[in-house]
Amino acid sequence: MKNKILLFVFIITFSSCSIFQKTQTVSQNVETSSSEPEDSLQKFVGNYDIAVFGLPDGSDLIVAMNVSKNGDGLTTVFTSDEANQGFEILRTEVEDDILYIDIYVKDYGINTAFEIYVEGNQVTGYLADMFELEGVKSD
Repeated sequence: MKNKILLFVFIITFSSCSIFQKTQTVSQNVETSSSEPEDSLQKFVGNYDIAVFGLPDGSDLIVAMNVSKNGDGLTTVFTSDEANQGFEILRTEVEDDILYIDIYVKDYGINTAFEIYVEGNQVTGYLADMFELEGVKSD
Protein backbone atom coordinates (compact mmCIF):
# COMPACT_ATOMS: atom_id res chain seq x y z
CA MET A 1 0.00 0.00 0.00
CA LYS A 2 2.87 2.37 0.81
CA ASN A 3 4.34 1.78 -2.65
CA LYS A 4 1.07 2.73 -4.35
CA ILE A 5 0.74 5.93 -2.32
CA LEU A 6 4.38 6.81 -2.97
CA LEU A 7 3.95 6.17 -6.71
CA PHE A 8 0.81 8.31 -6.74
CA VAL A 9 2.64 11.18 -5.01
CA PHE A 10 5.51 11.02 -7.53
CA ILE A 11 3.09 11.05 -10.47
CA ILE A 12 1.23 14.07 -9.08
CA THR A 13 4.53 15.88 -8.37
CA PHE A 14 5.97 15.32 -11.84
CA SER A 15 2.75 16.17 -13.64
CA SER A 16 2.37 19.40 -11.67
CA CYS A 17 5.95 20.39 -12.57
CA SER A 18 5.21 19.97 -16.26
CA ILE A 19 2.52 22.66 -15.98
CA PHE A 20 5.19 25.29 -15.42
CA GLN A 21 7.19 24.48 -18.56
CA LYS A 22 7.34 27.34 -21.03
CA THR A 23 5.65 26.54 -24.31
CA GLN A 24 5.96 28.41 -27.57
CA THR A 25 2.71 29.43 -29.22
CA VAL A 26 1.98 29.53 -32.93
CA SER A 27 2.10 33.34 -32.95
CA GLN A 28 5.61 33.27 -31.47
CA ASN A 29 6.74 30.92 -34.25
CA VAL A 30 5.44 33.29 -36.90
CA GLU A 31 7.26 36.25 -35.33
CA THR A 32 10.64 34.52 -35.24
CA SER A 33 10.42 33.25 -38.81
CA SER A 34 9.58 36.69 -40.17
CA SER A 35 12.77 38.15 -38.67
CA GLU A 36 14.97 35.99 -40.93
CA PRO A 37 16.48 37.69 -43.98
CA GLU A 38 14.20 37.62 -47.00
CA ASP A 39 16.92 36.92 -49.56
CA SER A 40 19.11 33.99 -48.54
CA LEU A 41 21.19 34.27 -51.75
CA GLN A 42 22.43 37.79 -50.95
CA LYS A 43 25.01 36.33 -48.54
CA PHE A 44 26.84 34.74 -51.49
CA VAL A 45 26.83 37.69 -53.90
CA GLY A 46 30.22 39.37 -54.30
CA ASN A 47 33.80 39.07 -55.54
CA TYR A 48 35.85 36.11 -54.37
CA ASP A 49 39.63 35.69 -54.23
CA ILE A 50 40.31 32.03 -53.51
CA ALA A 51 43.44 29.89 -53.21
CA VAL A 52 43.13 26.14 -53.85
CA PHE A 53 45.94 24.12 -52.23
CA GLY A 54 47.71 20.90 -53.21
CA LEU A 55 46.52 20.27 -56.75
CA PRO A 56 47.64 17.03 -58.50
CA ASP A 57 50.55 18.77 -60.23
CA GLY A 58 51.81 19.98 -56.84
CA SER A 59 50.87 23.62 -57.36
CA ASP A 60 48.31 25.93 -55.82
CA LEU A 61 45.65 27.70 -57.86
CA ILE A 62 44.56 31.30 -57.33
CA VAL A 63 41.03 31.94 -58.58
CA ALA A 64 39.17 35.25 -58.76
CA MET A 65 35.46 35.12 -59.46
CA ASN A 66 32.33 37.21 -59.29
CA VAL A 67 29.04 35.74 -58.07
CA SER A 68 25.98 37.82 -58.93
CA LYS A 69 22.26 37.38 -58.57
CA ASN A 70 20.41 36.52 -61.75
CA GLY A 71 16.65 36.32 -61.27
CA ASP A 72 15.94 33.64 -58.68
CA GLY A 73 19.43 32.12 -58.89
CA LEU A 74 23.11 32.97 -58.97
CA THR A 75 25.61 33.35 -61.82
CA THR A 76 29.38 32.99 -61.54
CA VAL A 77 32.03 34.50 -63.80
CA PHE A 78 35.75 33.85 -63.40
CA THR A 79 37.71 37.11 -63.52
CA SER A 80 41.20 35.59 -63.47
CA ASP A 81 42.77 34.55 -66.80
CA GLU A 82 44.05 31.20 -65.54
CA ALA A 83 40.60 30.13 -64.34
CA ASN A 84 38.93 31.33 -67.56
CA GLN A 85 41.25 29.18 -69.65
CA GLY A 86 41.12 26.04 -67.49
CA PHE A 87 37.49 25.86 -66.37
CA GLU A 88 34.02 26.18 -67.82
CA ILE A 89 31.23 27.11 -65.38
CA LEU A 90 28.21 24.85 -65.68
CA ARG A 91 25.95 25.95 -62.82
CA THR A 92 25.87 27.92 -59.57
CA GLU A 93 23.54 26.98 -56.73
CA VAL A 94 23.10 27.24 -52.96
CA GLU A 95 22.13 24.19 -50.95
CA ASP A 96 22.04 23.99 -47.13
CA ASP A 97 23.81 27.37 -46.88
CA ILE A 98 26.72 26.13 -49.05
CA LEU A 99 27.64 27.68 -52.39
CA TYR A 100 28.23 25.08 -55.11
CA ILE A 101 29.81 26.12 -58.41
CA ASP A 102 29.76 23.21 -60.85
CA ILE A 103 32.61 23.37 -63.36
CA TYR A 104 34.13 21.42 -66.23
CA VAL A 105 37.93 21.05 -65.98
CA LYS A 106 39.22 21.21 -69.55
CA ASP A 107 42.67 19.70 -68.89
CA TYR A 108 41.26 16.55 -67.29
CA GLY A 109 37.88 16.36 -69.05
CA ILE A 110 35.89 16.00 -65.82
CA ASN A 111 32.96 17.72 -64.16
CA THR A 112 33.49 18.72 -60.54
CA ALA A 113 32.50 21.53 -58.18
CA PHE A 114 33.69 24.22 -55.83
CA GLU A 115 32.07 23.74 -52.40
CA ILE A 116 32.28 27.13 -50.68
CA TYR A 117 31.38 28.02 -47.09
CA VAL A 118 30.94 31.76 -46.50
CA GLU A 119 31.27 33.21 -42.98
CA GLY A 120 31.25 37.00 -43.19
CA ASN A 121 34.08 37.86 -45.56
CA GLN A 122 36.04 34.62 -44.92
CA VAL A 123 35.68 31.75 -47.39
CA THR A 124 36.64 28.09 -46.90
CA GLY A 125 35.73 24.88 -48.68
CA TYR A 126 36.85 22.32 -51.21
CA LEU A 127 37.43 21.84 -54.90
CA ALA A 128 36.41 18.36 -56.09
CA ASP A 129 35.81 17.33 -52.45
CA MET A 130 39.55 16.82 -51.91
CA PHE A 131 41.50 20.04 -52.41
CA GLU A 132 41.10 22.59 -49.62
CA LEU A 133 40.46 26.20 -50.48
CA GLU A 134 40.58 29.46 -48.52
CA GLY A 135 39.95 33.02 -49.46
CA VAL A 136 38.08 36.24 -48.94
CA LYS A 137 34.84 37.67 -50.25
CA SER A 138 34.25 41.34 -50.91
CA ASP A 139 31.03 43.05 -51.88
